[in-house]
Amino acid sequence: MIIDCHTHAYPSELVTDPRAWARVHGESHWSELVSPPDRPSIQGWSDLDSMLLSMDAACVDQAVLLGWYWEHESTCRWHNEAMAKWMQAAPKRLIGFAAIYPNENVIDQLEAAKSMGFRGVGELHMGVQDFDGGGPYWQAMARWCVENNWPINCHATEAAGHDHPGSIPTPLQNFVRFAGTEPDLKLILAHWGGGLAFFEQNPNLRKTLKNVYYDCAASPLLHNMGIFKQMVELVGIDKLLFGSDYPLRIFPRLEKSPEMMRYFRTIREESALSESELCNLFGDNFARMMSLH
Repeated sequence: MIIDCHTHAYPSELVTDPRAWARVHGESHWSELVSPPDRPSIQGWSDLDSMLLSMDAACVDQAVLLGWYWEHESTCRWHNEAMAKWMQAAPKRLIGFAAIYPNENVIDQLEAAKSMGFRGVGELHMGVQDFDGGGPYWQAMARWCVENNWPINCHATEAAGHDHPGSIPTPLQNFVRFAGTEPDLKLILAHWGGGLAFFEQNPNLRKTLKNVYYDCAASPLLHNMGIFKQMVELVGIDKLLFGSDYPLRIFPRLEKSPEMMRYFRTIREESALSESELCNLFGDNFARMMSLH
């Protein structure tokens, strides 16, 4: 089974004029990323039918719809309702992770998401949403997620190197604190974890990060395909998850519209992973983490 653990579904209201929508709803970071005024956007858009067609073309059996790291609870709840409609229309193909505003009413938000069929939290962004991993709201959310076997997906910005408008740091030590405070929490760090995997060479830190996973979403924008083998050497294949960041155009010079096939094929052909490692990356690891088998 092939599972894409990092995709997004955006309500149609966002697509028509993202900047205008963001102004009305106070979501300035959203517009800065997806509709910058001074450069071409690599953000693509998709409705449910085109996403399912893209999944079929890439032989992706299931995809995780991630919420966005909105700056208001009301936007998170609204986005969850929209994603739930996609999940209800394709229940065997789509798994939902809820958009959560982690600064207030977290248990109520989580229970509401659970009632709509969600099975995880994310994508969260500590820089954009300005939450405190040592504070009571995060701790309550983390405990609830452990009790309900829900992973949390967090955006991780690379600690050094590439910078772009809208990029906001996510200090790596905060992720270590998350893992240490709630060691049974399954934490998925998007975009290879921003480089945190390197520090797992410290045996003590590796123990702390035992339930931390790394997804490869949007990797072609930042890395060559050698990153896959390097990550296996750093943390082992069992901690790596396939994510595309669909409908982001991660090959912007080659893609006129978003797709999953090109990334999937490029990993197969250029990552130097064995067939067994590819099976783990493309779905087995996520299925075990989520107890889907």
